[in-house]
Amino acid sequence: MKPFKASFVLIVVSLFSISSCSTTQQAYLRNIEMYFESGIDVTLSNDEISQSTSDLIYVKNGDRSTVTMALGFIENGQYKWLSRDGVMLITENGRLVRTIGLEHNLLYVSNLSSDPLRTTSPHDKERQWDRVIDTEYGEYGVSLSSQTFIATNEVISVQTQQLVTNKYVESVHYQSQKHGEHQWTNTFWFHQASGQLLKSSQKLSSQSETLEITYLSRAIRLMEN
Repeated sequence: MKPFKASFVLIVVSLFSISSCSTTQQAYLRNIEMYFESGIDVTLSNDEISQSTSDLIYVKNGDRSTVTMALGFIENGQYKWLSRDGVMLITENGRLVRTIGLEHNLLYVSNLSSDPLRTTSPHDKERQWDRVIDTEYGEYGVSLSSQTFIATNEVISVQTQQLVTNKYVESVHYQSQKHGEHQWTNTFWFHQASGQLLKSSQKLSSQSETLEITYLSRAIRLMEN
């Protein structure tokens, strides 16, 4: 294990150790150890999710098993999701803007102030967004352009509960001198009544696998209300 990653793991473990010693958190920490190392999908009950002291998400990275991660920090509008084995996913308005601990990490995304996901008006999301990214795969200043389209009344299932969403389908065009041109689709499911993001499916670059995130704690709070 790299020194940085080892230190990061100790920080994460310490954070959860001091925040709670509940049965729910102990189960969470036990499950998170399987990240990238097990073919078994992690599943949590509604009670485990609602009793957790930290917001929880399911994460599926490519064809790997589904795991849980917890919200460690919110800094300057960025949500920092942690796993016990040294992975951090950083999101802003639901957009993955940086990763730590993956095979090829996303280092930087430009022009976030113009990201259509920032707006609260659904139809304002239907517009083009241009930015550049840096990754650990040797992609620096690579151009990405996307156009988002809305599909309303899309039903998704979270914890066996059916929830009505507005689905935002983002068609991404990638152009790099080193890696050529590529296209893929990112998708975001926003709860139709509250506007909260419940699920996303995103690729960080042409070389990355798809990261699927389900916002468990948000969904449970909506169900309870």
